[in-house]
Amino acid sequence: MTPSVPKKSPFTLPALLTGAGLLLFGLFVAGYALQTQKGLEDLGANLSFVGLNYFLFPLVGGITLRFAEVPPAPLLAPPPEGIERLRAEQATPILTQVLGDISKRSYFKSRHMADALKRIGLARRDEELPVLIGYREAHEAGRYALVLRFDSSRVDFERWQQKSARFGTFFGKGVSARLVQLAGDQVELTLIREDLIREDG
Repeated sequence: MTPSVPKKSPFTLPALLTGAGLLLFGLFVAGYALQTQKGLEDLGANLSFVGLNYFLFPLVGGITLRFAEVPPAPLLAPPPEGIERLRAEQATPILTQVLGDISKRSYFKSRHMADALKRIGLARRDEELPVLIGYREAHEAGRYALVLRFDSSRVDFERWQQKSARFGTFFGKGVSARLVQLAGDQVELTLIREDLIREDG
C-alpha cells in the first residue's frame, strides 16, 4: 500500500510557538496589573510568575523556526484529473516521500532536495546547488510522473547530463528519470513510474 501524501495544516509550528509565547507574555502583563487590585494580589502574582518564567522559550523558539523555515515548493500547475488515484496505484514509497517533502514546510535545511542533489553529485556546497522553483504531477502515457523544475544558474546542463545515470538509480527501483533543458537556466527533472508490465517481466 502506497503511503498517502501528508495534508497541509493551516497552522505552522513557528506561528503556534510564537503565539504561545505572546499569550504567556500577555498573562504576565495581566498578572502584574491584577496585583494592584485589592483582593487579587495572589492571583496576579501567580499569573505574572507563570507568564514571566515561561513566555521566553516558545517565543524565541517560534522566531528561530520562522527564520529557519523553508516554505513548500510552489505548485506549477493544477493536478490533472485522476492523479490522486494514479498516485495511489503507482507511486513508489520514494516518489511519495519526495512529493511529501517538497510540498510541506521544512526547518533547518538550506533548501528542498539539497541532500539528494549533493548525493547525486551536482554540487558540493549549498550555495552552488540548483534551486527547486516548483513541481507538478502528471500523466505520462498512463504512468504517474512527478515533475521537478529547478533554477540551475550555477550548474550547467552538461553537468546534469553527466549525472543522468545516477538520477536513474537514486530514486529507487521502478522509477526512471528524464532531464529537459528549459529557457533561463532552468532544468526539469521528470521522475516517471516505469511501465508496470515491463517491470514485472
